[in-house]
Amino acid sequence: MKYLTRFLSVAGLAFLSVFAGCNSPFSEDDPVVVSVGESKLRQSAVYRLVPEWDYMTDREKLTFLEHWIDEETIYQEAMAKGFWKDSALQEQIRRTERKLTVDYYLQTFADTMMLGDTEKLDYYHAHPEFFVRGRNLLTGSILYFKDWQMAEMYYKGHRKLTYETYAANSWMVKRIENFDTVAVSPDSCLIPSFTDVEFGKLSQVKLCGGQLKAAVILSRLDSADVLPYAEVAEDVAARAWVEHQKTVLSRLKKEWKKVRPIFSQMNVFSEKEK
Repeated sequence: MKYLTRFLSVAGLAFLSVFAGCNSPFSEDDPVVVSVGESKLRQSAVYRLVPEWDYMTDREKLTFLEHWIDEETIYQEAMAKGFWKDSALQEQIRRTERKLTVDYYLQTFADTMMLGDTEKLDYYHAHPEFFVRGRNLLTGSILYFKDWQMAEMYYKGHRKLTYETYAANSWMVKRIENFDTVAVSPDSCLIPSFTDVEFGKLSQVKLCGGQLKAAVILSRLDSADVLPYAEVAEDVAARAWVEHQKTVLSRLKKEWKKVRPIFSQMNVFSEKEK
């Protein structure tokens, strides 16, 4: 590790000074940034993995390269010893693939759902407690991630932190969008309810609209007056859309189940639970 750090500090900084001067990361001359064995990380791949590369500090760039080298080294070692055949690993891969497939498939339905004006008004009149003046004014940040690897790495390192200010930029985060006392949910998928939010904590990463995101809510302003529909129409639409989505997906699941034989073995439950 000392050798790696020394290599990155000397040769890496020299490379970064040249790398930063390139105008096009996808030029015909696509140099190798670092390599581990036969595996090569090229300049174009760096920009795909870290779109904000040009805005990172040298230390952040070197940290990213060090992480890539470490991970690639361990991956090659694991593959060389046949760990990819391990049954536990294969089961994890199957579970992950299953979850991603389900989430992506359901999202295709959510992205095409339409909501009528009547449904919005019905929701507004049925839930006046959600539209109290000031209660809908949230402040916080939406964090976007390039892939699950970066998202999980960031979440593991930040889930126990308490945020008192907007989330800071990080090479693991593709971009951050801050919002200040907004009356409409900045993302109805991540924040469907203004009343059920945990302040100062990083939310679970979710796939929303084809993008990996997490949210940090810093504060919520409260008062007691119910806002007129015209002032909260967008928030009503966002909340009503979430309920509509739940209703439609519930109906679809029932329809899909009807066309498939489904059996259950009741003796898997204990006598006490029965």
